[in-house]
Amino acid sequence: MSIEDRYRTYAAYSLELATRQAESADKSRLLLVAEAWLDLADRMARHLKPRARVDHPLVERALDLGQPRVD
Repeated sequence: MSIEDRYRTYAAYSLELATRQAESADKSRLLLVAEAWLDLADRMARHLKPRARVDHPLVERALDLGQPRVD
């Protein structure tokens, strides 16, 4: 189970606990906790997602990347 999945599971547990609470203040707190877990899961998903590598044109020119050599 990935860390993102684990955080989503914690959010689900928090939601389940919130539905069992009689006091609205307790429900509200648990809903905020669930929202925080989901937020963290989303952040982890964005952080762990592979990013496309894009080199700056000046770096490419300096390293002769992607440029055919003309001698």
